Amino acid sequence: MPDPSHAIARGHIGETQLKAARAVDVTDAEIAEVAGNLALNILTNYFNVLADTDTEWPFVTPHTDA
Repeated sequence: MPDPSHAIARGHIGETQLKAARAVDVTDAEIAEVAGNLALNILTNYFNVLADTDTEWPFVTPHTDA
């Protein structure tokens, strides 16, 4: 079963994924909590971009293969 949070984040969760999640005892409340947490994280990221929030860790230079 694909990750339900990934499907919710992409806006492509369907009845098949919901039935699969419920089959392994995921409740509707837990599905709603995942959707709510994803929405909160997305909005937090947008506000951080808007506010130009400093990161709390140092920037890392990507390693390139030579």
